Amino acid sequence: MPFIPRQVKPPARTAVTCKLPQHVAILLKGYAEFLDSSQEYVVTETLQLAFRKDREFQAWLTTTHPEMATALDPSPTASRDPSQPVSTRTRAEPAPRRAVTTTAAVPAATPQTTQER
Repeated sequence: MPFIPRQVKPPARTAVTCKLPQHVAILLKGYAEFLDSSQEYVVTETLQLAFRKDREFQAWLTTTHPEMATALDPSPTASRDPSQPVSTRTRAEPAPRRAVTTTAAVPAATPQTTQER
């Protein structure tokens, strides 16, 4: 048994080139920065999420391209950035809520006067 665990090898990759509307490209760059991840990671995870959630697409893929349907459920760590934490929440478990406290300055009530001419 090795003293340290074996390095996890990333899956084979294929280059895909596409053009995005400028506002989407800006948001992609910002989201990748927010996650402290690459734009490639954001695109991969977003597409995988869409593929997993779209039941109509899954049904179509299974009937039209059954050989591709096996790609719907790759190993869960295949595209994950190993430095990023993996969520352990389940679908039924809601995200933890943060307590929000706000303070607002409320102007003091001032008596209204009417001026007569």
